[in-house]
Amino acid sequence: MEQLIRVKYSKDEPIRYISHLNLVQVFTRALRRANLPVVISCGFNPRFRISFGPPLPLGISSSSEYLDIRLKERIKTEDLVGRLNRVLPEGLKILEAKIIPSSADSLVKVIDKASYWINLKSRGSLLNLEDDQGESKLKELVKEIDKDIKIFLRLEEIMVEKSTKKGVKRMDIKPSILNMSVKKIQHQFLELNLGLNIGQEGNLNPQYVIKAWLSHFGNNFEIKKICRYGLYIKGKEVIED
Repeated sequence: MEQLIRVKYSKDEPIRYISHLNLVQVFTRALRRANLPVVISCGFNPRFRISFGPPLPLGISSSSEYLDIRLKERIKTEDLVGRLNRVLPEGLKILEAKIIPSSADSLVKVIDKASYWINLKSRGSLLNLEDDQGESKLKELVKEIDKDIKIFLRLEEIMVEKSTKKGVKRMDIKPSILNMSVKKIQHQFLELNLGLNIGQEGNLNPQYVIKAWLSHFGNNFEIKKICRYGLYIKGKEVIED
């Protein structure tokens, strides 16, 4: 009897630099090596019946990616997790798995929101927290950056240039931005939280948002790392802890 299992996994160094197409190939090889009874499609080009969530932009890490695997027979989820983790390369790790109805909609169809944290480095020193007035200066700096973010999000449109197969295209990314806020400030580093609409209508790379904000308010920062830490269906994590 067939079984559909939804898997949550993380993607980090060094594999965050491989494309989505290569990621599919990595998982296909891992499923073979783990000797899991995956359903194979019919036709001239048979493939494993697996489907992924919205592709992760190249170079971005994640602690919350998802994959659906259709199996020919029932197995325990903990067995699947253990067998896959033994054969996956460094940078990929299965975090948990859950059996879902065989008729469940695809991940790409139902996921509608993504959350990211962005680590930025200042080209100068943001703050000396050992200063006698360090704490009060920190509060003032957070207020100042939050104010800049609110002004940015109130813009009527946020236009960026996006490279496509047909050339450079100008687009308004404001409709994709749900929220943005300061997460943490420490010495030269600023961390932001960012929520974006995602799914069938598009999958905006968060770098476009951050670069647009920096062009308005803070060109003295550079992006060091971006991590996707949440994917959601109608406000709930795809697999809730």
